[in-house]
Amino acid sequence: MRRFSAACAVVAVLVALQLSAPGAAAAQAPPTSPAPAPDEPTPRARGAGIGIGKLAFLDQAIERAELPAKASWQRLREGDALRTGDSFRTAPDATAHLEFPWMAVTLGGSTMLTIPASSVLSTVLEQGRAEFAGPGREIVKITVGDGEVRGGGRLVLRRSVGRTSAAALEGSFRVRAAGRTVEIKAGEGTVLADGRPPEAATPLPSAPGGLEPGKDPLYVRAGQAAELRWTARSPAHRVEVLALDRDVVLLARDVAAPPLRLELPWLGTYRWRVAARDARGVESRPSVEGLICSVER
Repeated sequence: MRRFSAACAVVAVLVALQLSAPGAAAAQAPPTSPAPAPDEPTPRARGAGIGIGKLAFLDQAIERAELPAKASWQRLREGDALRTGDSFRTAPDATAHLEFPWMAVTLGGSTMLTIPASSVLSTVLEQGRAEFAGPGREIVKITVGDGEVRGGGRLVLRRSVGRTSAAALEGSFRVRAAGRTVEIKAGEGTVLADGRPPEAATPLPSAPGGLEPGKDPLYVRAGQAAELRWTARSPAHRVEVLALDRDVVLLARDVAAPPLRLELPWLGTYRWRVAARDARGVESRPSVEGLICSVER
């Protein structure tokens, strides 16, 4: 597939989609989110926006509205098309995996992301957490407040009122604001306050250790909560549950400190991991993984 960059025109994206639709392998999670009731349609005005991707996986809820007014929010289903001019917002504790030909984006809970309807493709993270992954290629420009981020690899952004934290997990990224550009490479992060240049790159916090359960799976019966523990060295943490054979986050929670009691809504064996978040909001790389196995009652 041809290389996409922040300078790609939307027309080129449409052509690419017609030639090669995004693969569905990553979207296959052993769990399938409950389908919305038949009385919850996701209508779309004919010809509105240009299709550039799809909602590949969803835990809980995500809604879409159209720019510029964002007056009417409609619930999305897995497999729904994503278009230019869309704005998305997730429910608290939701996880949504968006697939595009040039990158994948995983949205956390209470997150808002917009794809402006312009001739040059970009994304805008308005609030919350988003992980952008485009290994080996340049992802589109990401706007955060009055700053912007460009680069390639795997990047975690957290946006709150007037402030953005960035963590490069793989590759390298350029963070620009107020006339200054700071490059962050794999294992580095920075913080960007609105109206000010980005801070100098610093090493990411250390990943947590001491996961319980670890490589020996914890077996829990369906409907019972698994108790997850780890060694805490930071004021906040993010716990993620992943499929056993695919690197797709199925469920995630932001918590202060261990333990976390978490009920899996599906049967089967899953991986889990945790990342630390420092006082500035910068995330660490994920920890080593542990295993949880949910079995029938």
